[in-house]
Amino acid sequence: MINQITPKTWKLMSILATISLIVFILLQLLPSLNATATSTTSSKPISNDKAIEIATAFAEQHTGFNIEKAEAYHQANKAYTGYIMKEQLQKTHEEKFENIVPFDQYQVNLRFASGKGNGYVIMSLYTGQVTGWNFSIPGTEADAAATLTALKQEITEQKFPLNADTNFDMYEAVSQPTWASITTPSKHSIGWYVSNDELFIGEAILQIDTVVLETSEGTIVSRYLPDFIIPDEYTAYTEKQDLFAGIWTYGIYMGFTFIFGVLAIIYAILYRRHTSFKYGAWLTAISTLISVLVNFGFLKSQLGLQTNTISGDGFANLFMIGIVIVSVLFGAVGVYFSFIAGDGLWKAQGFRLWPRFRDQDYGHYIWNMMKMSYLLAIILLGIQNVIYLLLTTVLGTWSANDASQSFLNFEYTWLYPAVAWMAAITEEVIYRYFGVGIFRRWFKNTWLAALIPSLVWAAGHTLYPLYPASTRILELVIIGMLFTFIMVKFGFIAAMFTHAIFNTILMSMQLVIYGGTIDLISSIVFIVLPFFIAYGIKLLHNNSNKGSNSSIVSAK
Repeated sequence: MINQITPKTWKLMSILATISLIVFILLQLLPSLNATATSTTSSKPISNDKAIEIATAFAEQHTGFNIEKAEAYHQANKAYTGYIMKEQLQKTHEEKFENIVPFDQYQVNLRFASGKGNGYVIMSLYTGQVTGWNFSIPGTEADAAATLTALKQEITEQKFPLNADTNFDMYEAVSQPTWASITTPSKHSIGWYVSNDELFIGEAILQIDTVVLETSEGTIVSRYLPDFIIPDEYTAYTEKQDLFAGIWTYGIYMGFTFIFGVLAIIYAILYRRHTSFKYGAWLTAISTLISVLVNFGFLKSQLGLQTNTISGDGFANLFMIGIVIVSVLFGAVGVYFSFIAGDGLWKAQGFRLWPRFRDQDYGHYIWNMMKMSYLLAIILLGIQNVIYLLLTTVLGTWSANDASQSFLNFEYTWLYPAVAWMAAITEEVIYRYFGVGIFRRWFKNTWLAALIPSLVWAAGHTLYPLYPASTRILELVIIGMLFTFIMVKFGFIAAMFTHAIFNTILMSMQLVIYGGTIDLISSIVFIVLPFFIAYGIKLLHNNSNKGSNSSIVSAK
């Protein structure tokens, strides 16, 4: 018989969940809603299609060339937004610079017809106001008089203050071939940095990078990119932090994850008499399918943002597809053998953390674990916010905008919460079910065994735009230890459900605040999805004739 959750445990977790829900609402939900309500911009981004329409019309009118194809992506200036958040200058930015350098932008990549080149247009994510562009088109260097005349006219139209304090600093611009179009020859032209001492925020000074060309359609400003010169001290600090995060991600996280994969294969063979090679096959298939969906859902935007060209162009597209296929296959192998090895390791140590469908009352167990997982997810959300508040107070933690994983860059935005399930399955089986299992086999102590896998798991989140980079390590080591407690107390299924619900709530907040009606409906569906999964399993089990006595042994 599977152990049941006692009334005392239900009561305790319900009280903790209620307290945590209040904490979550006060520290995260209400501030997010308040920031949206008080922002000078609209709370809803313009549509992807609208951004393309605006950019296409602007580029065709500005250059005189027709647009053949266009793609829009959510973009943000990580360095500038991070500096503003650190110095708490958000209000000043909104009042003074949001119309010049928007916090959140659409970058619309363009390809001109008849081989006339390519480029991109930058605009406000919320208003669609064009704030910058960069066109690589046929043309020659304009003479100095024509250059300054065109520049002054353009910056006046863009409402840049043109007065005696405006500086024009000339430089030679050389455009090199990109990995997306290796055959494109390099191009030399004259560029100008335009600045004005009146335009600064904190110690950051606004500067516009411009290039003027003589084309078949006349003299045009082919590049107009407003940006801020960030103080060297801030830039040097974040570069060191990014290096630190890279070492933790690529050295520790990826290195140890590969080692875990190899060990999982070895221990699956060594402990095969305690388990079965059919265990975990369904969950591996589900996580792999979601992984394919997620990787290809972000592939187009990653190519577009990295190359500033149409995503399907050039060798880069095939190269990235190859990387995705290889990584998904390797990931599937690691997940599958982690299920088998983890199951064998825990059973060999006298624990049964993953009941089977043949067990008596299995359907009832899954139903209870689903209900408990909602309470546990809410508790973790409250704890996470308290941890973040403490780290912000002690370390002065701040965040920057990084739109690379934005749901707006996911081709199927309404399926964005599926990412939560991929993380829940793969991370819980690799770093908890197998990771903690193997270290417990070596160290004979559950909590000492949980420390190293939790550290490795946390290391995989250090590239998030949060400074200092150690913030995520400290935060997620604690969360990882709590996930371990959930697994040994309630079983692997409870840990997986809790992780999925936890991530889904956080991801759904973005869809609810910034998405459309379909995104809202999708968020609700994914949040209640564990309920329907558990109900379906319970119904299927109750209609089955299988069943035998067995129980879960929890860690003490």
